[in-house]
Amino acid sequence: MLVLIAVLLALIPAVIIAYPFLRRGESREWLDDESSPMATLQRRWEAALDGIRSAELEHAIGNLADEDYRWLRRQYMREAAVVMRAMELEHEQEEALLSQIEVETSRVRARVLGDEQAAG
Repeated sequence: MLVLIAVLLALIPAVIIAYPFLRRGESREWLDDESSPMATLQRRWEAALDGIRSAELEHAIGNLADEDYRWLRRQYMREAAVVMRAMELEHEQEEALLSQIEVETSRVRARVLGDEQAAG
């Protein structure tokens, strides 16, 4: 009886430890890894979009000179283009992403200028 209890006590932790390795069909976890190239590209894309939004906002409220705004926008657009090229997107997908950038900048500009016009 004592031997049976000892075997059970040894098997329970062994099964718990081996369970993740024995599971099948759960390989999707590895694809969603934060260090994957697609996750890195997604973070770079979001950073470029945030930079464009920020530059647009700062320029619209007058905190950023025209020359600085153009330089920042050019830098962030270049980063967005590099990311799009690295993502190997089709032409239609690239056009959709570029139009998304334009919509976002227009939205920021309208919000800021709309507030200034309402105040003025």
